[in-house]
Amino acid sequence: MRNIAPTLVALLLALNTYAQAPQKMSYQTVLRNSSDMLIVNTTVGMRISIRQGSPTGTAVYVETHTPTTNTNGLASLEIGNGAIVSGTIAAIDWANGPYFIETETDPNGGTAYSITGTSQLLSVPYALYAENGGSPGPMGPPGTPGIDGCDPNNKDSLIVIYNNATGYGYCQDNAGVGHWTVRQLGGTNYSTVASKRSVVLKNSANAYAFYRDNAGNGSWSVQDISGSVGHTLISTDNVIVIYNNATAWAFFVDPTGTGSWIAQSVGGTNHSDITHGDKIIVYNNANGYAFSVDDSGVGSWTVQDIGSTNHSVITSR
Repeated sequence: MRNIAPTLVALLLALNTYAQAPQKMSYQTVLRNSSDMLIVNTTVGMRISIRQGSPTGTAVYVETHTPTTNTNGLASLEIGNGAIVSGTIAAIDWANGPYFIETETDPNGGTAYSITGTSQLLSVPYALYAENGGSPGPMGPPGTPGIDGCDPNNKDSLIVIYNNATGYGYCQDNAGVGHWTVRQLGGTNYSTVASKRSVVLKNSANAYAFYRDNAGNGSWSVQDISGSVGHTLISTDNVIVIYNNATAWAFFVDPTGTGSWIAQSVGGTNHSDITHGDKIIVYNNANGYAFSVDDSGVGSWTVQDIGSTNHSVITSR
Protein backbone atom coordinates (compact mmCIF):
# COMPACT_ATOMS: atom_id res chain seq x y z
CA MET A 1 0.00 0.00 0.00
CA ARG A 2 1.21 3.50 -0.75
CA ASN A 3 2.36 5.68 2.09
CA ILE A 4 -0.08 8.58 2.11
CA ALA A 5 0.66 11.90 3.80
CA PRO A 6 -2.08 13.06 6.19
CA THR A 7 -4.61 15.75 5.42
CA LEU A 8 -3.26 19.28 5.13
CA VAL A 9 -6.49 21.27 5.40
CA ALA A 10 -9.73 20.50 7.22
CA LEU A 11 -12.51 23.06 7.51
CA LEU A 12 -15.38 22.51 9.90
CA LEU A 13 -18.39 24.79 9.49
CA ALA A 14 -21.78 24.60 11.21
CA LEU A 15 -24.75 24.79 8.88
CA ASN A 16 -27.69 27.19 9.13
CA THR A 17 -29.92 27.13 12.22
CA TYR A 18 -33.58 26.26 11.84
CA ALA A 19 -36.43 25.82 14.32
CA GLN A 20 -34.96 22.40 14.94
CA ALA A 21 -31.23 22.28 14.33
CA PRO A 22 -30.14 19.89 11.54
CA GLN A 23 -27.96 17.15 13.01
CA LYS A 24 -25.25 17.73 10.41
CA MET A 25 -21.96 19.59 9.98
CA SER A 26 -20.21 20.22 6.69
CA TYR A 27 -16.62 18.99 6.43
CA GLN A 28 -13.95 19.51 3.77
CA THR A 29 -10.43 18.11 3.51
CA VAL A 30 -7.63 18.32 0.95
CA LEU A 31 -5.79 15.02 0.38
CA ARG A 32 -2.20 14.53 -0.80
CA ASN A 33 -0.09 11.41 -1.33
CA SER A 34 3.40 10.65 -0.02
CA SER A 35 4.92 12.69 -2.87
CA ASP A 36 2.77 15.64 -1.75
CA MET A 37 0.71 15.37 -4.93
CA LEU A 38 -3.00 16.07 -4.72
CA ILE A 39 -5.30 13.04 -4.86
CA VAL A 40 -7.72 14.29 -7.52
CA ASN A 41 -10.96 12.96 -9.03
CA THR A 42 -10.78 9.85 -6.85
CA THR A 43 -13.40 8.12 -4.69
CA VAL A 44 -11.93 7.65 -1.22
CA GLY A 45 -13.13 5.83 1.89
CA MET A 46 -13.39 7.89 5.08
CA ARG A 47 -14.23 7.11 8.69
CA ILE A 48 -15.22 10.07 10.90
CA SER A 49 -15.09 9.79 14.70
CA ILE A 50 -16.12 12.44 17.24
CA ARG A 51 -14.04 11.86 20.36
CA GLN A 52 -14.77 13.34 23.78
CA GLY A 53 -12.20 14.77 26.18
CA SER A 54 -8.99 14.26 24.15
CA PRO A 55 -7.76 13.21 20.69
CA THR A 56 -7.76 9.61 21.94
CA GLY A 57 -10.88 9.90 24.09
CA THR A 58 -14.09 7.91 23.81
CA ALA A 59 -15.61 7.90 20.34
CA VAL A 60 -19.17 9.09 21.01
CA TYR A 61 -20.08 8.98 17.31
CA VAL A 62 -18.58 7.14 14.32
CA GLU A 63 -19.68 7.05 10.66
CA THR A 64 -18.21 6.26 7.24
CA HIS A 65 -18.33 8.03 3.85
CA THR A 66 -17.11 7.49 0.28
CA PRO A 67 -16.72 11.02 -1.17
CA THR A 68 -15.03 11.81 -4.47
CA THR A 69 -12.26 14.42 -4.53
CA ASN A 70 -12.38 17.24 -7.08
CA THR A 71 -9.64 18.56 -9.37
CA ASN A 72 -8.10 20.38 -6.38
CA GLY A 73 -7.97 17.26 -4.20
CA LEU A 74 -10.89 18.52 -2.08
CA ALA A 75 -13.27 16.00 -0.53
CA SER A 76 -16.56 17.35 0.86
CA LEU A 77 -19.09 15.59 3.07
CA GLU A 78 -21.66 16.15 5.82
CA ILE A 79 -20.89 14.74 9.25
CA GLY A 80 -24.17 13.24 10.40
CA ASN A 81 -25.15 12.08 6.92
CA GLY A 82 -22.87 9.06 6.59
CA ALA A 83 -23.26 5.34 7.27
CA ILE A 84 -23.50 5.21 11.07
CA VAL A 85 -21.11 2.82 12.82
CA SER A 86 -21.96 3.81 16.40
CA GLY A 87 -23.70 6.55 18.38
CA THR A 88 -25.88 9.44 17.20
CA ILE A 89 -25.20 13.12 16.64
CA ALA A 90 -28.33 14.04 18.61
CA ALA A 91 -27.05 12.25 21.72
CA ILE A 92 -23.79 14.24 21.95
CA ASP A 93 -23.69 16.55 24.98
CA TRP A 94 -21.84 19.48 23.38
CA ALA A 95 -21.57 21.27 26.73
CA ASN A 96 -19.48 18.40 28.12
CA GLY A 97 -16.43 18.89 25.89
CA PRO A 98 -13.84 19.34 24.60
CA TYR A 99 -14.56 17.35 21.46
CA PHE A 100 -12.21 16.26 18.66
CA ILE A 101 -12.86 15.20 15.06
CA GLU A 102 -10.75 12.22 13.97
CA THR A 103 -10.60 11.45 10.24
CA GLU A 104 -9.27 8.23 8.72
CA THR A 105 -9.03 7.89 4.96
CA ASP A 106 -8.39 5.08 2.47
CA PRO A 107 -7.36 6.71 -0.84
CA ASN A 108 -8.38 3.53 -2.67
CA GLY A 109 -12.01 3.88 -1.60
CA GLY A 110 -12.10 1.02 0.90
CA THR A 111 -11.63 0.66 4.66
CA ALA A 112 -7.84 0.21 4.81
CA TYR A 113 -7.46 3.65 6.36
CA SER A 114 -3.93 5.07 5.96
CA ILE A 115 -4.54 8.82 6.26
CA THR A 116 -5.28 9.95 9.81
CA GLY A 117 -5.71 13.34 11.42
CA THR A 118 -7.40 14.87 14.45
CA SER A 119 -8.64 18.44 14.97
CA GLN A 120 -10.23 19.94 18.07
CA LEU A 121 -13.70 21.39 17.75
CA LEU A 122 -12.76 24.77 19.20
CA SER A 123 -16.15 26.35 18.45
CA VAL A 124 -19.11 24.05 19.14
CA PRO A 125 -21.89 24.49 16.54
CA TYR A 126 -24.27 26.77 18.44
CA ALA A 127 -27.50 25.29 17.11
CA LEU A 128 -26.49 21.80 18.25
CA TYR A 129 -25.28 23.07 21.63
CA ALA A 130 -28.53 24.98 22.24
CA GLU A 131 -30.68 22.01 21.26
CA ASN A 132 -28.91 19.94 23.93
CA GLY A 133 -29.88 22.41 26.68
CA GLY A 134 -27.08 24.96 26.44
CA SER A 135 -27.91 28.54 27.33
CA PRO A 136 -26.44 31.58 25.53
CA GLY A 137 -24.40 34.01 27.59
CA PRO A 138 -25.30 37.67 28.14
CA MET A 139 -25.30 39.96 25.13
CA GLY A 140 -21.96 41.70 24.64
CA PRO A 141 -21.40 45.36 23.79
CA PRO A 142 -22.06 46.51 20.21
CA GLY A 143 -19.12 46.05 17.90
CA THR A 144 -17.48 48.66 15.73
CA PRO A 145 -19.51 49.26 12.55
CA GLY A 146 -17.93 47.53 9.57
CA ILE A 147 -17.27 48.81 6.08
CA ASP A 148 -20.41 48.85 3.97
CA GLY A 149 -20.57 45.91 1.62
CA CYS A 150 -21.01 46.26 -2.12
CA ASP A 151 -24.22 45.48 -3.96
CA PRO A 152 -25.16 45.69 -7.65
CA ASN A 153 -26.29 49.30 -7.21
CA ASN A 154 -23.22 50.41 -5.25
CA LYS A 155 -20.85 52.87 -6.94
CA ASP A 156 -17.91 50.78 -5.68
CA SER A 157 -18.74 48.26 -8.41
CA LEU A 158 -15.81 47.88 -10.81
CA ILE A 159 -15.49 46.50 -14.34
CA VAL A 160 -12.25 45.78 -16.20
CA ILE A 161 -11.94 44.92 -19.89
CA TYR A 162 -8.47 43.76 -20.92
CA ASN A 163 -6.32 42.05 -23.49
CA ASN A 164 -2.58 41.35 -23.62
CA ALA A 165 -1.75 45.02 -24.22
CA THR A 166 -4.22 47.21 -22.32
CA GLY A 167 -6.57 47.22 -19.34
CA TYR A 168 -9.66 49.45 -19.36
CA GLY A 169 -11.12 50.03 -15.90
CA TYR A 170 -14.62 51.48 -15.49
CA CYS A 171 -16.19 52.92 -12.33
CA GLN A 172 -18.52 55.73 -11.18
CA ASP A 173 -17.38 58.82 -9.30
CA ASN A 174 -19.13 60.13 -6.18
CA ALA A 175 -21.67 61.96 -8.35
CA GLY A 176 -22.53 58.75 -10.19
CA VAL A 177 -20.76 59.74 -13.41
CA GLY A 178 -18.98 56.87 -15.14
CA HIS A 179 -15.28 57.10 -16.04
CA TRP A 180 -12.75 54.93 -17.87
CA THR A 181 -9.16 54.65 -16.62
CA VAL A 182 -6.70 53.06 -19.07
CA ARG A 183 -3.53 51.16 -18.16
CA GLN A 184 -0.94 49.77 -20.59
CA LEU A 185 -0.21 46.16 -19.64
CA GLY A 186 2.11 44.47 -22.09
CA GLY A 187 2.45 40.73 -21.69
CA THR A 188 0.52 37.49 -22.11
CA ASN A 189 -1.31 34.79 -20.17
CA TYR A 190 -3.14 36.91 -17.61
CA SER A 191 -4.93 35.46 -14.60
CA THR A 192 -7.50 37.42 -12.59
CA VAL A 193 -8.86 37.69 -9.07
CA ALA A 194 -11.30 40.17 -7.52
CA SER A 195 -12.50 41.45 -4.15
CA LYS A 196 -15.35 43.91 -3.51
CA ARG A 197 -12.81 46.76 -3.55
CA SER A 198 -10.49 45.84 -6.42
CA VAL A 199 -9.77 43.74 -9.51
CA VAL A 200 -6.28 42.30 -10.13
CA LEU A 201 -4.80 41.05 -13.40
CA LYS A 202 -1.43 39.26 -13.33
CA ASN A 203 1.02 37.41 -15.49
CA SER A 204 4.52 36.10 -14.65
CA ALA A 205 5.99 39.63 -14.61
CA ASN A 206 3.50 42.05 -13.00
CA ALA A 207 0.25 42.32 -11.08
CA TYR A 208 -2.09 45.21 -11.98
CA ALA A 209 -4.73 46.23 -9.43
CA PHE A 210 -7.69 48.43 -10.44
CA TYR A 211 -9.59 50.12 -7.60
CA ARG A 212 -11.73 53.17 -6.78
CA ASP A 213 -10.32 55.80 -4.42
CA ASN A 214 -12.36 57.81 -1.91
CA ALA A 215 -12.96 60.60 -4.44
CA GLY A 216 -14.50 58.10 -6.82
CA ASN A 217 -11.56 58.09 -9.22
CA GLY A 218 -10.45 54.84 -10.81
CA SER A 219 -6.77 54.06 -10.19
CA TRP A 220 -4.27 51.38 -11.17
CA SER A 221 -1.49 50.08 -8.89
CA VAL A 222 1.29 47.85 -10.26
CA GLN A 223 3.40 45.29 -8.39
CA ASP A 224 6.53 43.71 -9.91
CA ILE A 225 6.42 39.93 -9.44
CA SER A 226 8.98 39.13 -12.13
CA GLY A 227 10.98 35.94 -11.79
CA SER A 228 8.13 34.25 -9.94
CA VAL A 229 6.13 31.30 -11.21
CA GLY A 230 3.36 29.05 -9.98
CA HIS A 231 1.21 31.74 -8.39
CA THR A 232 -1.96 31.10 -6.43
CA LEU A 233 -4.64 33.83 -6.30
CA ILE A 234 -7.02 34.18 -3.32
CA SER A 235 -9.31 36.94 -2.05
CA THR A 236 -11.71 38.07 0.67
CA ASP A 237 -14.18 40.97 0.49
CA ASN A 238 -11.42 43.57 0.84
CA VAL A 239 -8.07 41.79 0.47
CA ILE A 240 -6.34 39.99 -2.41
CA VAL A 241 -3.23 37.81 -2.00
CA ILE A 242 -0.98 36.40 -4.74
CA TYR A 243 1.63 33.88 -3.59
CA ASN A 244 4.06 31.18 -4.68
CA ASN A 245 6.82 29.24 -2.90
CA ALA A 246 8.92 32.38 -2.36
CA THR A 247 6.73 35.45 -1.79
CA ALA A 248 3.18 36.52 -0.98
CA TRP A 249 1.85 39.92 -2.09
CA ALA A 250 -1.26 41.35 -0.41
CA PHE A 251 -3.32 44.16 -1.96
CA PHE A 252 -5.96 46.23 -0.14
CA VAL A 253 -7.46 49.72 -0.20
CA ASP A 254 -6.79 51.68 3.00
CA PRO A 255 -9.23 54.18 4.62
CA THR A 256 -7.65 57.08 2.67
CA GLY A 257 -8.61 55.32 -0.56
CA THR A 258 -5.04 54.40 -1.45
CA GLY A 259 -4.33 50.98 -2.91
CA SER A 260 -1.30 49.27 -1.35
CA TRP A 261 0.79 46.17 -2.07
CA ILE A 262 2.59 44.56 0.89
CA ALA A 263 5.04 41.72 0.23
CA GLN A 264 5.97 38.90 2.61
CA SER A 265 8.68 36.27 2.16
CA VAL A 266 7.16 32.78 2.47
CA GLY A 267 10.25 30.79 1.52
CA GLY A 268 9.51 27.10 1.36
CA THR A 269 7.35 24.66 -0.57
CA ASN A 270 3.93 23.04 -0.60
CA HIS A 271 1.91 25.97 0.71
CA SER A 272 -1.79 25.85 1.45
CA ASP A 273 -4.11 28.75 2.28
CA ILE A 274 -7.26 29.56 4.22
CA THR A 275 -9.53 32.62 4.17
CA HIS A 276 -12.01 33.50 6.90
CA GLY A 277 -13.77 36.81 7.35
CA ASP A 278 -11.30 39.32 5.94
CA LYS A 279 -8.23 37.35 7.04
CA ILE A 280 -5.96 35.31 4.78
CA ILE A 281 -3.36 32.78 5.96
CA VAL A 282 -0.75 31.09 3.76
CA TYR A 283 1.07 28.21 5.46
CA ASN A 284 3.29 25.19 4.96
CA ASN A 285 4.88 22.67 7.32
CA ALA A 286 7.15 25.34 8.87
CA ASN A 287 5.32 28.66 9.17
CA GLY A 288 1.96 30.38 9.01
CA TYR A 289 1.79 33.80 7.30
CA ALA A 290 -1.33 35.81 8.15
CA PHE A 291 -2.49 39.04 6.49
CA SER A 292 -5.23 41.16 8.06
CA VAL A 293 -6.38 44.77 8.28
CA ASP A 294 -6.77 46.28 11.77
CA ASP A 295 -9.54 48.61 12.99
CA SER A 296 -7.62 51.68 11.82
CA GLY A 297 -7.34 50.26 8.30
CA VAL A 298 -3.65 49.32 8.48
CA GLY A 299 -2.82 46.06 6.71
CA SER A 300 0.09 43.89 7.80
CA TRP A 301 1.59 40.40 7.72
CA THR A 302 2.38 38.42 10.86
CA VAL A 303 4.42 35.20 10.92
CA GLN A 304 4.07 32.24 13.27
CA ASP A 305 6.47 29.30 13.53
CA ILE A 306 4.35 26.14 13.31
CA GLY A 307 7.30 23.84 12.76
CA SER A 308 5.80 20.42 12.36
CA THR A 309 3.86 18.46 9.73
CA ASN A 310 0.38 17.36 8.79
CA HIS A 311 -1.53 20.45 9.84
CA SER A 312 -5.28 20.76 9.89
CA VAL A 313 -7.29 23.99 10.10
CA ILE A 314 -10.56 24.79 11.84
CA THR A 315 -12.38 28.12 11.79
CA SER A 316 -15.13 29.72 13.82
CA ARG A 317 -18.52 30.20 12.17
